[in-house]
Amino acid sequence: MRVSFRMIGNCSAAILLAFAAACGTNDGEGQSQATTVFVGKILTVDAKDSVAQAVSVDAAGHIVKVGSEKHVREGLRADVKTVQLSPGQVLAPGFVEPHMHLGPTIIQDLVGTHNIAPCLPPPFEGRDAQECGRLADITSALQSMKVAPTSPANAGEFILGMNLDPSRQQFLPGRCGTTGPATFSQRPKDFLDACVSKDRPVLVLDQSGHLAYANDKAFAAVCGGQPKCPVPDAVTQAGGGWVVDDKGEFTGVLQESAGYAPFMAAMERSHLAGLQEANPRKLISENLPAVMKSIEKLRAAGLTTITDGGVTGRKQLDADELLAQEKDFPLRITGVVTYDTANRDGITSAGPGCDPAADKDCVLPRWLGARGIKLWVDGSTQGCTAKLAPPISYRQGGHCDGAGEGRADVSGPDEIVKDLRPYWTAGDWMIQTHVNGNGANRWIVSALAQMQLEKRATRPVLLIHHTVVDESLSADIGKLRRGEYVFNGKKVPALDVRVTHLIGHVAYWGAAFDDMLSPGAGPNIDPIGWDKKYGNPWSLHSDSMVTPAHPLWYMQQAVTRQTWAYPDFAKSYVLGPQHRATAAEALRAVTMEPAVQQGLGTWVGSVEPGKVADFVVLGGDPLTVTPDRIGAIPVVNTYLGGVPTK
Repeated sequence: MRVSFRMIGNCSAAILLAFAAACGTNDGEGQSQATTVFVGKILTVDAKDSVAQAVSVDAAGHIVKVGSEKHVREGLRADVKTVQLSPGQVLAPGFVEPHMHLGPTIIQDLVGTHNIAPCLPPPFEGRDAQECGRLADITSALQSMKVAPTSPANAGEFILGMNLDPSRQQFLPGRCGTTGPATFSQRPKDFLDACVSKDRPVLVLDQSGHLAYANDKAFAAVCGGQPKCPVPDAVTQAGGGWVVDDKGEFTGVLQESAGYAPFMAAMERSHLAGLQEANPRKLISENLPAVMKSIEKLRAAGLTTITDGGVTGRKQLDADELLAQEKDFPLRITGVVTYDTANRDGITSAGPGCDPAADKDCVLPRWLGARGIKLWVDGSTQGCTAKLAPPISYRQGGHCDGAGEGRADVSGPDEIVKDLRPYWTAGDWMIQTHVNGNGANRWIVSALAQMQLEKRATRPVLLIHHTVVDESLSADIGKLRRGEYVFNGKKVPALDVRVTHLIGHVAYWGAAFDDMLSPGAGPNIDPIGWDKKYGNPWSLHSDSMVTPAHPLWYMQQAVTRQTWAYPDFAKSYVLGPQHRATAAEALRAVTMEPAVQQGLGTWVGSVEPGKVADFVVLGGDPLTVTPDRIGAIPVVNTYLGGVPTK
């Protein structure tokens, strides 16, 4: 029992021997008053995937005991605070999102009717058939954006659309009064003029996050009032581009976030998205109720920890911290900073203010700091900008006709090493790289091997997406993990390489990938079967705003591998059954494994003594329901440190 000196001073010497009775409570009573016991079916996700009957939590939000109800209640008063699960409910570790983009996720909720993403397949969609019909093709989706008439007051204000997806939304020629042979992908600026507005600057972000589309007015806003200007060095040096036609005219396609960054900056004064780039703290403070509605969606999906996986500098990092410190905020946030802005802004690796694993009184903060560094190696598979390599390429005649082996944001492994070496050498950052195509993945394996030979790293290295893969690549990652990989004739010391898959690629784009990639490549996207075969730990993520942050959906998609063909979902099939996961594996992939990948595994991710009591209570057991019903299991509530979030 912990007793203060002040308390002792208030007790007389005559009764000091009776202090426990006169001035306080006995150990058992004090412990009981500060303890909460959860009783029901507990999916621990420990090393043995144990199922327990109860778990106790102390005043600091730490897990004390896990096991049978008798074991957990031993030494506690009969009236100890108890949370009794209802029949059919289960308690599991709170879900951990290893990769999303928090700012854009919030913005897409704030733009309302300008979120023109295609509808999801039937198991995951909540919008009605009429609305889905409006979003089924490109031009109808563009026309669905509600735009105020142009006036002198708004003529210079940007119109922003989000989440257009030409890989799933079909192009129907002749709409919006357009004529001629050009398709949207060939000349999007003409369709933005015809379907949205020719009198105001228009910028539409592709759902991949790696492309955007702009009209002539938007180019003029960026080019100082001129219809054309040289592409800024900041765009090309960061892997971006403005596509031109055979006459040297801009088509309206902007490649990579660096390509559309100048347009986001130009809209700073007239749009929330511009404010998100320029002053994210102001965006949050001026729109807090709406922002919290977006956060509530994440909580309602069972998430307790999220990773903001592409923080571009100090302003966004400070905004994340500000948000996490809001009263009754229902999530923990950790940040991953882009390698270039970390250097620019002098950001250093930093964790939370205290460590629950070392300090039994530590109440784990909601802001967990930023300890990850991110580098983009390539672009988007569905955006035709993933870096592919033989035997895989984009198929002639498909959606990415003419894209060949795609493109990269870097020139090769040597540039990757140059960009990441300072952080690797420092030793206090966790390296994370965006790699979609097998070519990009091959480059990163070579770069990691070279750096590991220079200085041995001990922290996890994360390959984000790891989408289009050939089996030899999975085998080499396994060798790199075991210390069996040979680079330039030298055996590379073992490196803890892990992968995280955007499993929505299978459900939402699987049929499209089947058609746009070389024959046989589609069934092997997000190859969990090879991950398991070669011992490569894997997790599941949303990449939100790209797909909804809903871990139970990820689980269902990994277990079933069911995909649907757009636009009407009439065709549905299992894509790559050899890569299906078990439900238990999928649960680990949204709890313990992503926690380890973000350096949080000693605190959260499983229900074990000494860890923090971040829980999700579900209305059904994802390990026993039929696989195609996992995503329909309701989330009853979440708990941070044993305290309900709602």
